[in-house]
Amino acid sequence: MKLKTFVIIGFAFLFLSMKKKEPVPKQRPNILLITSDDHGPHLSCYGDQYIKTPNLDAIANNGILFRNAYITAAVCSPSRSSILTGLYPHQTGHLGLTTHGFRFVGEVTTIYQQMKEAGYRTGMLGKLHVEPESFFPIDYWPLKSPNYEKKDMARYANFASEFMNQSEEPFFLMVNFPDPHWPFIDVVEGRPVSPVKPDEVTSFPYIGMDNERIRKYSTAIYNGILRLDECIGELMAKLKASGKLENTLVIFLSDHGDEMAKGKFDVYEAATNVPFLVSWPKQLPKGVQSNALISSIDIVPTILDAAGISSVPKGVTGKSLLPVCKKPNMKFRDYLFTEKNCTQVDMYYPRRAVRDKRYKLIYSLLDEKQNMVAMRYMSAGPNSPIAGSANHQELKNAPDSIKKMYQEWLYPNKVQLYDLEKDPYEFHDLSEDPKYAKIKKRLMKKLVQWQQDTNDPFRFPDKLNKLTQEMDTIKVTKNMQWQYPHYLYGK
Repeated sequence: MKLKTFVIIGFAFLFLSMKKKEPVPKQRPNILLITSDDHGPHLSCYGDQYIKTPNLDAIANNGILFRNAYITAAVCSPSRSSILTGLYPHQTGHLGLTTHGFRFVGEVTTIYQQMKEAGYRTGMLGKLHVEPESFFPIDYWPLKSPNYEKKDMARYANFASEFMNQSEEPFFLMVNFPDPHWPFIDVVEGRPVSPVKPDEVTSFPYIGMDNERIRKYSTAIYNGILRLDECIGELMAKLKASGKLENTLVIFLSDHGDEMAKGKFDVYEAATNVPFLVSWPKQLPKGVQSNALISSIDIVPTILDAAGISSVPKGVTGKSLLPVCKKPNMKFRDYLFTEKNCTQVDMYYPRRAVRDKRYKLIYSLLDEKQNMVAMRYMSAGPNSPIAGSANHQELKNAPDSIKKMYQEWLYPNKVQLYDLEKDPYEFHDLSEDPKYAKIKKRLMKKLVQWQQDTNDPFRFPDKLNKLTQEMDTIKVTKNMQWQYPHYLYGK
């Protein structure tokens, strides 16, 4: 009897041991998140005819290119806050630039906290530009400077290589390149190798005007993208040399659109539609494109999904992109939202926007006020970072349709409506056309519902009035102390 019991127990133990070994543990992927600074989809893989970007094209050819990818807000700190949390800026309180004193309000969970807790080695190269830094447990951060001068760009690939090869443990590395952020510099230390000249390009079409002055700005952005492409080529070569390319999820995007008319600081397509590439050779198909509406709030869920981490932070409404990477034509999202909050003191003009597959609605939150963003672009002096726009003098001789477009940017209707299929550069506001009344009503309803679902404090007139008063009266100092955390968020 004892022998029989012993045999039964032995077989049971053997069975359980064999059962434990059956599921082979999934090898956790490495994560390489790459951002560039201040540009739209002016890449050859997106069809741009004026420059060739072979290294970014290679990422697209080895993975998925998204044509309808958007950031949440078209300025650095708020946009990056969404990339790193999966939340809209109005959810985290990061309403503007850290250089103007904005930061997270209350407790916020970042992707760095989650990856560190999951046992990943964490690294960063380049600027974080989100506060407070204490929310980001980063093991390796040898280059903190934003490096807007674009000096010694070989450092990025070399530092990345050092980090990738430090251990066989999986890594999460974010590489933040400075191009083509202002100051616009055509060539730095021989980069790019083959720059373009103003007579070889045209001004970006959404500006509505092409002249030598504006073309110099477009040229500088193109050359910054060429320099960026060279650096990304060096970075990807280091990843391949490490032997870890096949099991590395690579995500590339720009943090927002061009610093040009209707671009950076606003909610138009030139501001919020960005290049977005994903590759993971071991798991995802290659050389495919998707028209799905995707957002930077989807990045955190995608990384967590790839890493096998099931807990998604509270309030995150984004979704993992891995299913749509595998089935690029699947239905993914019906409506997509973007926002503008405070930005900085002299750029205050809060707005909200929603788009579906074809139409886009923009809702301006302030009544009877000039759009300070448009005013500053159109009035910028020579050599200003925001002079890449038609100015008042140039508009005197412009066609009436372009004059009207700029006037509607400067003094927009409370609600603007655009047909992105017929009017991709948003020249013709349809909001007062009765033929589009139902579309306008439907999109406005969705926008209001989104504000409620994400607890947007800007939907309350009394809170918005207090914020407007503070924005109108606060002085720009080195250590700005805002009161909005108290009346907007009760913190």
